[in-house]
Amino acid sequence: MAKAAAKAKTAEADVGAAPKQGKGKLFLIIGLVVLLAGGGGGAWFFLQAKKGDDETAEVKPRPKAAPMFEKLEPFVVNLADRGRYLQVAMELKVSDAKVSEQIKKVLPEIRNGILLVLSGKRAEEVASADGKLRLQLEIRHAANKALGIDFDLPPVMKAFPEGTEQAVIDQARAEFDKLSEAAKASIAKVDGMGVTDVLFTSFVIQ
Repeated sequence: MAKAAAKAKTAEADVGAAPKQGKGKLFLIIGLVVLLAGGGGGAWFFLQAKKGDDETAEVKPRPKAAPMFEKLEPFVVNLADRGRYLQVAMELKVSDAKVSEQIKKVLPEIRNGILLVLSGKRAEEVASADGKLRLQLEIRHAANKALGIDFDLPPVMKAFPEGTEQAVIDQARAEFDKLSEAAKASIAKVDGMGVTDVLFTSFVIQ
């Protein structure tokens, strides 16, 4: 009887121990899953945050260099019209300090080129806004040429005499468009080089 009772007690102990051991393994597995999930979530959060930082860094605008200008002494020239003259003051916008130094070295050549441009104009050619824009481009061309930078000037479309055949007009316009596109491409090649713009600070026609 004593032996039977001992065996029964041992069996009960084994039965009680089995569920406890199974629960322990279950808790261990659950703990590992939670740990891995937490680690994966942390890694995902870290990568997303880093990605966000990279995107922010990419779109951050770069500071632009302050524009530089070279002020020229005013020009007073006789225009192509008899008895008309132009008094104009201007500043040249340049790409960098190196260009400013180059301008000082060839300033007489630049002024000569600008004088030739101005004196070849008639009052009616430079009185309008479009005329002044054209003049700015021609002055920029003259100044850059003295610096060794050249580009093609766009053509000027001339009026056709009354009675001109349409075929002649169409051919002239086609040639004008072709030369205009070539000039745009030529100017684009030197964009940002040398004298980049001409600004009038005073403009008087008398």
